[in-house]
Amino acid sequence: LSLSPAPAAAAPAAPAAAAAAPAGGFDPFGLDMLGGGGAPAAPAAPAFPTTTPYQKNGLAVEFSFEKNPATPAVTVIHGKYTNTGTFPVTNFIVQVAVPNYIQLRMEPASGNALPPQGAGHIAQKINLNNTVQGQKPLMMRLKVDYVFNGAPVSEIVEVKNFPQGI
Repeated sequence: LSLSPAPAAAAPAAPAAAAAAPAGGFDPFGLDMLGGGGAPAAPAAPAFPTTTPYQKNGLAVEFSFEKNPATPAVTVIHGKYTNTGTFPVTNFIVQVAVPNYIQLRMEPASGNALPPQGAGHIAQKINLNNTVQGQKPLMMRLKVDYVFNGAPVSEIVEVKNFPQGI
C-alpha cells in the first residue's frame, strides 16, 4: 500500500497573464492591468498563546485556540499531547468536564499511546460554546488517565486561566 499520491493527468498550462496575477487580489505595484483585482482577503482571526494545563512525567497536554470573530461564544481548542519522557505512555485518555452554561463537543483523539522522547503525539479537538459569553468565564476540568512505566496514573486539573479574549 503506497501513501504517495496517484499520478495526475497533466493539467493544461495556465495563461501567462493569469500566472502573473498577484495572489489575493493585492497588487503592491499597481500593475494589475487586467482589472482582476479580486476581493480582499477576509480579516484574520486573532492569535492566542498556547497553554500547557498539564505537565508531569514528561507528558504534556498543550492547548492552542481558534475563534471565529463572527461567533465569539465558540472556542475551538486543539489539544496536542506529547511524551518527552523515557518510558512510553499507554491507555492515554483526556476527559473534559465543563459547567452547565458551556456546551462541550469533543472529537475522538487520534490515538491512545505516546512513544517516548517526543517521537509522536496525539491530537484532539475540543469545541466549547459559552452560552453566557461575556458574563461568565470559560473554565473546565481535565481528567488525564494513562499508564506510565507500568503504573496507572489519574490526575484531575482545573483550567481557568485561558488567554485573554477566549
